[in-house]
Amino acid sequence: MALELLGLLAFPLAFVLFRRLPDRGFTLAKPLALLLFAYVFWLLGLTHIVPASRWTIAGILAAAALPAGWLLRRHAAEVRHFLLAHWRTLLAAEAVFLGFLALWLLLVSQSPAINHTEKPMDFAFLNAILRSAHFPPEDPWLAGQPISYYYFGHLMMAFLVKLTAVPSSVGYNLAVASIPALTAAAAFGLLYNLVRLSGAGQVRAVAFGLLAPLLVTLMGNLEGVLEFVHVQGWGSQGFWDWAGVKGLAAPPLGGSGGALFPDDSWWWWRATRIIDALDGGRSLDYTITEFPFFSFLLGDLHAHVMALPFLLLALSMILNLFLREDAPGLGWLRRGGWELGLLALSLGALAFINAWDFPVLAGILGAVVLVRSHAHRVQDAATPQVIRQAVALFTGAVLDTGVVLVLVLAVAVLLFLPFYQSLSSQASGVLPVVGVSTRPWHFLLVMGVPALLAASLVLRHMGRRARPVLADAPVALLLLVALLAPLVMWAGLVFPFTLLTNGSGDGGLRVAGRAFLILPALTLAGVAGFNAFQRARPGQLSPAAAFPLLLAAAAFCLLAGAELFRVVDFFGNRMNTVFKLYYQSWLLLALAGAYGIYYWQAHLPARPGLRLPHYSWVGAVALLVAVSLYYPVGAALDRAEGAGTLAGTLDGLAFLRRADPAEHQAIQCLRDQAPWGRLVEAVGDDYSDYGRISASTGLPTVLGWKGHELQWRGDGRLLAGREAAVARIYQSGDAIEVRGLLDEYRVRYVYLGDRERASYGSPRLGGLVGLLRPIFAQGSVVVYETVGVSEPFDCQP
Repeated sequence: MALELLGLLAFPLAFVLFRRLPDRGFTLAKPLALLLFAYVFWLLGLTHIVPASRWTIAGILAAAALPAGWLLRRHAAEVRHFLLAHWRTLLAAEAVFLGFLALWLLLVSQSPAINHTEKPMDFAFLNAILRSAHFPPEDPWLAGQPISYYYFGHLMMAFLVKLTAVPSSVGYNLAVASIPALTAAAAFGLLYNLVRLSGAGQVRAVAFGLLAPLLVTLMGNLEGVLEFVHVQGWGSQGFWDWAGVKGLAAPPLGGSGGALFPDDSWWWWRATRIIDALDGGRSLDYTITEFPFFSFLLGDLHAHVMALPFLLLALSMILNLFLREDAPGLGWLRRGGWELGLLALSLGALAFINAWDFPVLAGILGAVVLVRSHAHRVQDAATPQVIRQAVALFTGAVLDTGVVLVLVLAVAVLLFLPFYQSLSSQASGVLPVVGVSTRPWHFLLVMGVPALLAASLVLRHMGRRARPVLADAPVALLLLVALLAPLVMWAGLVFPFTLLTNGSGDGGLRVAGRAFLILPALTLAGVAGFNAFQRARPGQLSPAAAFPLLLAAAAFCLLAGAELFRVVDFFGNRMNTVFKLYYQSWLLLALAGAYGIYYWQAHLPARPGLRLPHYSWVGAVALLVAVSLYYPVGAALDRAEGAGTLAGTLDGLAFLRRADPAEHQAIQCLRDQAPWGRLVEAVGDDYSDYGRISASTGLPTVLGWKGHELQWRGDGRLLAGREAAVARIYQSGDAIEVRGLLDEYRVRYVYLGDRERASYGSPRLGGLVGLLRPIFAQGSVVVYETVGVSEPFDCQP
């Protein structure tokens, strides 16, 4: 209900902003509302004057209702006509949103526990924001320091939780279910708009629009096919050794007794750990290759997952900008600068949600503006007769693009400058990828379906491209240079090093092998980019077709880039680079591929002799999509079966109520009743029960998951001495020493439970009568409050 309310409040603005799109931004109103209202909420919290409270949210929404009402009244006739003409489309869009929300609420309720993978970390951020009176929120696992991570996605979800007043342990799972619903609706809207802009009617656009949520959010990769083959007992030992998928050894003779899906728990995890080089079972190139369905099913409220609907919002804004009739440049600031401002806000928010998305969207924006500017200049000028004129036209387009891009990106950074001031990062540079590469077979398993669909769009356009003219010459040259430059840079770095160590022969082979590996992707990117420039030229029937071509080009560039360079980070390999670039590529390829299915169907070959290949392609696509759905069905069933007796609730802490009622009661006391204050609890390993009290209450602890803090901050300077201090608090028994440590970290609450006893023996807290007093005691759990606080507190039953 809150999401629908927010969407209604933002729809008048979306209606005006997305006036060039057929759906007038209806499918984007909800993410637009979350972005705008949460941004204002964050800004007010930064002032340390306006509290980050439910009353502040109510004031923001009340204030937003005024301009919304004014816009609605001003455009009342236009809105009324739109609703009457497009009500079927709007109902379809709402059905997509509500249907996906219901589906994921069902799936999440079958495995709600917040006690594994990265869930405790995301839960900690959510609760820390909920408990913060002002921003930036304090790091729940490093008391006294602000969160050093991109947390705007968590803040938007906390905005919803605070607005609705649901317990955070329920709100977490509601957020997990809302992200795929928002993503599906936005993907549907983007493809619907592209199909309508290409000349299709409403009914056809709705039908093809449904492909986007299918390919983006529901489809699995082709590793599921291997799982099916394995469970049937097919394939020799040699085949499975060659396949090289960790966890899939030769199956037992006869398979699994006719089972349809594997019976080992969490078998679906293997589909995201495929790309690797194994040496005697040892991993040499460990990577992560998640895709949206896996992320949604896993249920981590991670940055790359929460970014999806807002990526689609930003892409739709860029498409809306592409459809402007006036030429790009400074004139865009004079005529609708507010539109560029909202685009800058959207791009800036992406950096705050998931920093990896910012440069990718900046690149797509630059490509779109360049294509549009070049088309305008070709249209306004006489057809160039000499190469000098063609170069001048293209140079002007590049300058126009630079003006727009620099202004938008500068504003995007300025709007979120306070975030950058408190951000540390583990990233310290970029290095070439050497010694490892992706096997084409593994690539096919991971990205085969969306990549083949997007490639088919590019190839189909080749058969319908316009005749090249002289104005295309600088375009072709730019694409050639831009696409080959990374490979040349990589070779320039790797070849001399290999020459010195292994000789020129080995260096040449290494460069040739890498070029052979990535040239298909670079070729597809180049052809897609060239076709996009041609499609945007004057006189083309559907210039909007240039947009999905640019998305495909961007995706193929990202995939090639993962074979050339990696970000230098805490992990010391290309794991995180492949993870993030492949995830973005999946979204872009799925969108381009979904449009490609429409494009093939809309351009049936006129010659009967060519229709057999066309229908063969249709059959191949249908087969690929069908077999890719094996994975999500089996994975969802395994996830539900693995939950056991914990299924059937949205409360992420229900497991704890059954396993440790005393700890559950203590968490409820500290979360719902206790005044804000720092606490101390036992320090232990990441991905364990340690750090649970701070994660579940939002009260910052002296030190939580150490490995994560090192990742977020790049070094351990701020962690130094904290683990030893926590041990002394529990083990010392010296009131003066303990008082000094509690004062140093400004601790209000001390938690004592089974983990503390296991880590520190028999703590001596009970003897510190003049220093600590118990405010909660049940079973093996005692919560102490420091004596001398201004407003003493006791937990109520």
